[in-house]
Amino acid sequence: MNNGYTLKDTSTATGATKEIFDLASKTFGGRVPNIVNAFSESPVLAQSMLALYAKIGETGFTPTESHVVMQTANVLNECQYCVPAHSTGARAGGVDVSIDEALRNSQSLEDPKLEALRLFTTNVIANRAHLSTNEFDAFISAGWTRKQALDVIFLVTVKTLTNYGNHIAGPELDEVFEPLEWTPTSVAAV
Repeated sequence: MNNGYTLKDTSTATGATKEIFDLASKTFGGRVPNIVNAFSESPVLAQSMLALYAKIGETGFTPTESHVVMQTANVLNECQYCVPAHSTGARAGGVDVSIDEALRNSQSLEDPKLEALRLFTTNVIANRAHLSTNEFDAFISAGWTRKQALDVIFLVTVKTLTNYGNHIAGPELDEVFEPLEWTPTSVAAV
């Protein structure tokens, strides 16, 4: 852990922390990921993270498309916790390994529409959503909608919250994510 944050014993938690751990356990298949445990130091952060994660399925994206946006953000933000966590969940959920590997390595995606989504997400992050008309039009021309452009903003917001929180709290990687451990090599270029 970074900056003096420590993981709490999930079996002895009380009050708001117990409520957070109970919700996390329901959300993440009976376990409390270290990210939620570390974030429980700030109940508002932990509760917000869980509430936002509950909304991801309400975007206009498939699980693979959502993964493209979120993993692109994870890599650009160099989050050594979120990249393997998302790889583990996405692969278990049916996202093609070749797509995830390309994202983890900041490589172009073979599917032109998914590549347009990756590039749009990269531009949103790199330019703090100050996009040129050409950048926005390229996204729309690739078959995406204006609603989905805003859904990218939502997913980038979710990842900014978790990525930045991880940078401060530095939770240890959960054992289940260790096989897909990731270290940044260089920030992806636009």
